[in-house]
Amino acid sequence: MLLRLKEMKAALAAAQTQGVSMRRRLMIYLFTIIVFFALLIVILLLLFGAITPIGYEIERALDNQLKNSANLLERQGNDQAAYALDFSQQITEAVRNELTDAGITFDQLRNHPDALESMQNKLFEIVNSHMLLTPCSGAFCFLNTTVNDTLPDKSYSGLYLKFANLYAENTIHNDVCLFRGFPTVARKKNMNLHSTWQLETQTEAFPEIDGLMSGKSGNLSESWFLTSVYQLPDTWESVRFLCIPVLDPDGVTIGVCGFEISSLYFSLSHKTMGSGQAHIFCALLTEESDHYAGQVAGNQSGYFPLVENTFFLDDRKPLTIFHSGNTKFIGKIQKLKIGTTPHLVAVMLPATEYQALIRTAQLKIAAFLFIAFLATLVSVLWCSKKYVAPILQGLEQIKTSTDRAQGESHVLEIEDLFAFLAEQDRAHEATLSSLQQERLEAQSRQERLQSKLEQASNDLGSAQAEIARLAYSRKQEIDPDDFQYFWEGISQLTPTERKVFDLYLEGKNAKEILAILGVTENTLKFHNKNIYNKLGVSSRKQLLRYATLLKQQEGKEQQ
Repeated sequence: MLLRLKEMKAALAAAQTQGVSMRRRLMIYLFTIIVFFALLIVILLLLFGAITPIGYEIERALDNQLKNSANLLERQGNDQAAYALDFSQQITEAVRNELTDAGITFDQLRNHPDALESMQNKLFEIVNSHMLLTPCSGAFCFLNTTVNDTLPDKSYSGLYLKFANLYAENTIHNDVCLFRGFPTVARKKNMNLHSTWQLETQTEAFPEIDGLMSGKSGNLSESWFLTSVYQLPDTWESVRFLCIPVLDPDGVTIGVCGFEISSLYFSLSHKTMGSGQAHIFCALLTEESDHYAGQVAGNQSGYFPLVENTFFLDDRKPLTIFHSGNTKFIGKIQKLKIGTTPHLVAVMLPATEYQALIRTAQLKIAAFLFIAFLATLVSVLWCSKKYVAPILQGLEQIKTSTDRAQGESHVLEIEDLFAFLAEQDRAHEATLSSLQQERLEAQSRQERLQSKLEQASNDLGSAQAEIARLAYSRKQEIDPDDFQYFWEGISQLTPTERKVFDLYLEGKNAKEILAILGVTENTLKFHNKNIYNKLGVSSRKQLLRYATLLKQQEGKEQQ
């Protein structure tokens, strides 16, 4: 059992120094399995769209907002176009009726202030009612005539009404003021004049209106368009105009009417939805030589970008980079044709905010991965310890316990190992007990043989002493001449006779000599007779006596 225990300890020591520990191996297996399944779950979630990268989420939010803004602008443009078409037709009818009642032609309105004032009074309700019905910040009707064409600055006569103090998209409760037109019209309608009021609108202030005023119009329903952004003279406001020509009964353009969409109204009516992603906002841009200009809407959360009205675009699919002054934005664009003019609908967010969202998402992912890794590591350590503890306890019990039959463990394999080792111990103990019994028996036999050997040695010493004594005493009785004859006769013996002589000296008897030499008894007698004759002896006893004396003499000579 002790030998078995030493073998087990040596095996455990070799395993600890040469191989990987069982707990460490289990930790590696568990950690690998957990990481594999975690990666598999993440990949499946990504494939099925359950989780999306932050960049893709922002891009999707931009796509949704772009789609909503483009649809809203297109729908609003169509509504404004429908009102503008009816607006133009009613203006045409009202001008014709007023000219008929006054008994004059359209050309006779030029340099005729009273007729123009009467015409504006006639047109006021049409302009005002369409402004109230249409989603806009103002309405106008410019006629291709003037109160005084001798002035150096050419101008158009007409009405231009605006909502005052805009604060919401709904303009029902807003006051109306007169921006261009006769002041008497404002007084009659109990209306205030705009702070920068003028009687007429200067030509060249709005080139696109000038072009429409002097051009030829075809189909009225296909002649409307949305202008670029203009700065209203003597104001801080920037506006667009949705324009449509006013025709006489012969189809000749006699004026332009339409609606004003100020940048403030655009911002109020096109606020983007509040988003948890970022401050996404919308803009309607028009290309102007090497840059784009337009109107910007804020965010329903209250965010409004501090930007200039000019943008430089760097279209990098799938995202577009916008530069406005020293500020950079990231977003998406979509082409939109409003009437006959092309525009760009853009949704964007500050580049710094986009990058901050990406970094925040990356930090969150890194923190999540770190926490997951830490939790996984702790779980693996705990599980491996709990799993390996009874095994290590069993192994420790194997190293320290001498009675494995009494070993207890809650692990079935360890219990089987205990039973196997106990059986092995019993077999080893039985073998060891048998070997010990055999060793004791061998020791006993050795002791008996040693005793006999000592007795034989003592007997031999006594015999030798007696022989020496007898030889000495006999020596005094032996005739020297006979002994000399014996000594010389030895050299005359044949080889066979010498063998027989030597066997006698070794203490062999006749029967043993017959067995050794393999001769017959008669042959042995023949050799004995020859030996006796050549040595001068008469018996074997005398032969042995002479031989003993010869050995003693040779021993003394050698000394």
